Amino acid sequence: MKKAVSIVMALVLLFPLLPSLNNTVHAMDDVTGITLEKELRAIIAAGVMSGYEDGTYKPGNNVTREEFATFLARALELPAGPAVFKDVSSSSKLAPYVNAAAAAGIVNGGLNGNFSPKQTITRKDMALMINNALNYLGKEVAYTAPNFLDLEGISSTHRIAIGKNVSMGIISGYEDGRFGPDDKAQRDQAAAFIYRLLEGDLPEPPAASYQTATIDNKGNVTRSAMQYESFDLAKQAMTKSGSELVTKDGKIIYMKDYAGIVFAKPSSNAAIVNLYTDEALKTAKTYVTASPIGSSGISTELQYISSTDSYVKVYLGGDYYYMKQADAQLVPYEGAEGRGYYSVSNGLLVHYIYNVDTNQTLSYTAGPAPSFMRAGSKYYSWDGYSFYNDSGQQVGREYQYFQFLSGRVKTSYTAAELDNYIKKVLAEREAAYPSKYKDATTKSKLLGLGTIAKKVESQYNVNALLIIGMAIHESDYGMSYKAQKLNNLFGIAVYDSNPSGGTAFTTVEEGVVHLVDAYFTGLPNDSRGGYFTPNDFRAYGAVPGNKSNGINVKYASDPNWGAKLAGHMYTVDQALGGKDFNKQYTLGFTNTPDLNARISSNGDLLYTYKLSRMPVTILKDGDWAQVVSDVPTRSDGYIYSQYINKLPIAK
Repeated sequence: MKKAVSIVMALVLLFPLLPSLNNTVHAMDDVTGITLEKELRAIIAAGVMSGYEDGTYKPGNNVTREEFATFLARALELPAGPAVFKDVSSSSKLAPYVNAAAAAGIVNGGLNGNFSPKQTITRKDMALMINNALNYLGKEVAYTAPNFLDLEGISSTHRIAIGKNVSMGIISGYEDGRFGPDDKAQRDQAAAFIYRLLEGDLPEPPAASYQTATIDNKGNVTRSAMQYESFDLAKQAMTKSGSELVTKDGKIIYMKDYAGIVFAKPSSNAAIVNLYTDEALKTAKTYVTASPIGSSGISTELQYISSTDSYVKVYLGGDYYYMKQADAQLVPYEGAEGRGYYSVSNGLLVHYIYNVDTNQTLSYTAGPAPSFMRAGSKYYSWDGYSFYNDSGQQVGREYQYFQFLSGRVKTSYTAAELDNYIKKVLAEREAAYPSKYKDATTKSKLLGLGTIAKKVESQYNVNALLIIGMAIHESDYGMSYKAQKLNNLFGIAVYDSNPSGGTAFTTVEEGVVHLVDAYFTGLPNDSRGGYFTPNDFRAYGAVPGNKSNGINVKYASDPNWGAKLAGHMYTVDQALGGKDFNKQYTLGFTNTPDLNARISSNGDLLYTYKLSRMPVTILKDGDWAQVVSDVPTRSDGYIYSQYINKLPIAK
């Protein structure tokens, strides 16, 4: 029996669905050898009735009214129906099936509007529901008066239903001549009655692709033989059985909270994946570098928080995000061959980025190591400022200065100092890597950039050191193809989806001006706005930042882009005497949304931060903090200091 319209519900069932069973060969279980074994096994195989988490079926268990209504709804593939009973809660897992059976005229309630779903069903009521199912199917059944000895006192409706069931060979009585109308119906009987109702023409079994699994301290995953039709059922079984994982089609989709890491590993060929701020996966705030399944690129590593069958909740850069399950590879700590980490080298913080496909790492220097770190130890972090040891205990929290310093702050260095540094570092590169940086001292597009950057700093109020650090990072010291052929030092209009693209500029200076004007401030006709201009689409703070705040949120898919840029700035600064780092403005994050910055204490409005956690650079502290302005038309602004959380800085 295959009805044209089937019930379509994203619902959990009462019990987990066992794998389809071969009707002739079975392992010994509590169905083996019972009188109604054939019928019960067929009903189980069709997904109408299921077993329990412990692998049993309990054929002698009583059946409730809602359970039998559910069995019929599944067997008949009934379309959905409206809620009609007062005592059938919409939150009940079986409510949709009860409602579907009611809409089909198979079940009815009492005069008080109740269905009594938890009440054990009697044989006479089971016969009545089956008779209604016969009517729903349009089967003509001749009534034959039943001759059982114990039908006195039952309603005529029940008597007719029993008679039709008997004449169809669906239900029979006991050997002693009784029908037992008020006897409690059992699971094996319910299965047999439905099997006979449909004359063995049962629906195709639903897919059952969820399993629970355990993992040992060596990372070996052992999946249970039991399969489940829904994630919720598998998760419940995991909890009850003491398992650690839920898998779907062999892929891990759920672990215990905070029990592992996540890699951006999409099933598609996408080079990036979105990170959403909502469980519905509607609002994408940012995106990260991904490596498709089967490739060996760098996949972003994120902290696992929790998951469902539709999303994975993760932590990165100071924010909690949601990923699509199809974009995520979940790895329990026990099964991780490696992971990213931080260490101390010559007083510097070095970040080792792990490649899950090659089991190798790449590294960069972020800046000075935090005061609580020690050489020879590994530390772990998903935001670059909160660090944990191998035991998962937090050991400290310190931020990198240049990563959260306003890009509107002017550097202490002159054009000559910056140009001389560039010449020196190009000579060092040319000598150390003669093939890669051949003729860098004469060909690099960084030559003269110090003069250009200081000119732009004066005109557009953008830190020249930030411009140089960004050019070094994006153009490989001015020697990349796009730098050489397009005068494009900043990867402008080079997208993950089209890495061969990029905007061409007549001169290097034209490209720098375009960066600070069109990208940092934002052009009037560009709906995306600027990265520095408060409340524009791309604006999460005028700092290099990370994937929570700063330029990094929208500018680059690499979650470590802001940290790498800050590392370059620190390196240049230290080579020139550490003037900018030693100056050390106080840095902070705002702690409330819709925060006003004013032109003076209690003065006129300068701009409003609609978002919380916006980075600010404090020029002078007090009840009203004097801060570096994010807009180029004014150098400073004032924010009430209680709305700023000051950051501890790694020194």
